[in-house]
Amino acid sequence: YLAHHHEGRSLSHLATDLGLPMSSTHDLMQALLEIGAVRLAGPRSYALGPRAVSLGLLVADSLDLRKVARPHLRGLSEEINENVYLALRTGDDVVYADRYEGSQLLSVVIQMGGGRPLHGSAVGKLITAFNPELESRVLSSAHLEQLTPFTLARREQLRAEYAAIRERGYSVSDGESVEGIIGLATPIVDADGATVAAVHVSAPRGRLSDDRLPVVVAGMAAVGATVSRQLGAPADDVVAMTLDDVVAREKARRSA
Repeated sequence: YLAHHHEGRSLSHLATDLGLPMSSTHDLMQALLEIGAVRLAGPRSYALGPRAVSLGLLVADSLDLRKVARPHLRGLSEEINENVYLALRTGDDVVYADRYEGSQLLSVVIQMGGGRPLHGSAVGKLITAFNPELESRVLSSAHLEQLTPFTLARREQLRAEYAAIRERGYSVSDGESVEGIIGLATPIVDADGATVAAVHVSAPRGRLSDDRLPVVVAGMAAVGATVSRQLGAPADDVVAMTLDDVVAREKARRSA
């Protein structure tokens, strides 16, 4: 039920719609809160929590998205020798549903199912930028956590960033989630034309130089486009970029 109501539902709505006594619904929500399967979305309002996605990964082989993406993520990891992730959105968090590891001695390992705020990660910014309703919700949030000194926690900053991401077709987080780490995200689009997931790479800033970063992003974009097409995405909604495209867009981003 909550998976179909990302914005969260009140206790009274839950009880009424599920045909449960109010007291039983309250006890159930408290139990789910304790294990992190749900989270508070407001006063007496509940939404799915990251733990729900972690539990779902136990049966994730039945999810077409992971099945389709898996060989392409593995191939990209081997090609760029970095950790490559499949990332999804659940409510107001980003969670990581699959990972393939490169052989670098120093790598950024993100916990499967772990959550990150939408405004504080490359994936969260990407998915929000391509979802007008979600963008409006994030920009109207009462509090945007300052994860690091570089997190974009001012609404005018985020609004400009979302517009830039839509223009570029990919997202970059430079120290905004973890200092010294660059996060990259390219979109995966479903048959309805919605950005439902992302290809994600995080690495120390020193390994993503001005010359190497465009190569990595171009490879990620190719994987995202391939997976999107296999999911039946409309041709006009598939984000495809050549290396030259990314080089030009990176020059523009760094000079902005």
